[in-house]
Order: sequence, then structure tokens, then C-alpha cells
Amino acid sequence: MESVYEANEWVLGFVCFALMLIASEVGFRLGRRSGNYATKDTKPQHLTVEAGILGVLGLLLGFTMSMALTRFEARKHLVLEEAQAIGAAYLFTQLLPADEGKEIGELLRAYTSVRIRGTDARDVYEQIRAARQEARRVQEVFWRRASAYAQKEPNVVRAGLLLQSLRDVIQLDAARWMAFQDHVPAMVIYAISIVGLLAVMTVGYTFGLSGLRQPFSMCILSLAITLVLAIIVDVDRPREGLIRVSQQPLLDLQEELRSR
Repeated sequence: MESVYEANEWVLGFVCFALMLIASEVGFRLGRRSGNYATKDTKPQHLTVEAGILGVLGLLLGFTMSMALTRFEARKHLVLEEAQAIGAAYLFTQLLPADEGKEIGELLRAYTSVRIRGTDARDVYEQIRAARQEARRVQEVFWRRASAYAQKEPNVVRAGLLLQSLRDVIQLDAARWMAFQDHVPAMVIYAISIVGLLAVMTVGYTFGLSGLRQPFSMCILSLAITLVLAIIVDVDRPREGLIRVSQQPLLDLQEELRSR
């Protein structure tokens, strides 16, 4: 069911547009066959049904676009939160003795690079998983180092602040991974696609009742529905497609840590 998020966006859009045109043609031919039996009283009824189904389609597209954009904004916010958490943890390492502070600081620098490398793995799920495993390995190392320091540190407040900041870094990694896997349910996308096909078929049926083919209007309607669906799917794929979450906060942090 999640294949809609794995398919190439261009292929997906072409297939959707082609199906819309086919549905409109089927509706037109059905309407032309029924035109001989339609009366002046039944034609307004068909227009009412057409307006109703187009209204339902518009509501579905609007709500689904809102769901996708909400997830997109959440991913952007988590990138900023992670960069801030790593930066705060690095500042706390400067309060430690030289040896411990330098070691944990270097690990945080390496961790930042690993996180950026994982988010830049475009369309390669194996690389994303490999980068996540490397990030977990670095997490285990700097947590062990911080725990060992906390056990021998008489200043409980300083040790507690360090451990809390590193815990926030680890938790934000888990939160970003969950956000990466969180999509608008694929069943919702399929349901909207079916409603879209029914909508263009109904419009084609109405044109068929009058016997006047409107290829330009049907192409515009089909293209509009396809574009909105394609944007919804593209926005909801954090590391694929054309619309991607910016990693600029992590990149800025990486440059800042390198300069120290």
C-alpha cells in the first residue's frame, strides 16, 4: 500500500493523468449514449451530481494537502531542534576537563557529519539505513564517555546537564526517524484518486449528454487534479522528489563546529 511513496513522481503523474483522460472519455461516451433519453428535467440533476462530486474532491484534496504540509513543517522544525540540541551539547563539553571535553566534542562533530550524510542519501534507502546505524554507533560511544565522566564528577549539576543534553540529541534522532516514516496514509491517496476519476467521468458524462466534446476543458481538469495529487505525494516524501526538507541548520552547525 505504501508503493505510492516509492514510485517515481514523473511516472506516477503520467499514469494518473492518463487514467483521468481515459475516465473522461468513458464518461463522455456513456453520456452520449444516454443523451437520446435525457430530458430537460434530468440534465440539471446531472449538473447537481457533478457539482457535488467536484465539491467532495475539492474538500478531500484540501484536507489531504493540509495533512501533508503539517508533516512537512514538523520535519523542518525537527531539523532545527536537532541542530540546536547538538550545538547545546557541544557547548556543555567546554565545561568539562580538557581530555573529556575534547573527546566528546570530537564525537559530536563526527555525529553531525553522519546526520548530514544520512539526510543527503537521495533515493537510496540502504544508504539511509547505513547512516542511521553509524549514528547509533556514535551515540553509544559518546554516551559511554559521558556516563563514565558523570560517575567520577563531583559536580552533579554539571554532569546532569551534560547527560541531559546528550539525551536530547539521541531522542531527536528517534523523533526525526519517526517523522521520516510518517506519511499521509496511502489508502487516502488511493481514495482521492478514485474520487478524482469519478469526478472527471461525471464531467465527461455531462458533456456527452449535450453531445459536445470538450477536450481542452477535460485536459485542464485532469491536469489540475494530477498536479495537486503529485504535490501532496512529493511533499510527503522527506528525502525523495522535488520538494525536500532543508538541512541548512545542520550544515550551519557543521561549519560552526569546524571553526572551533
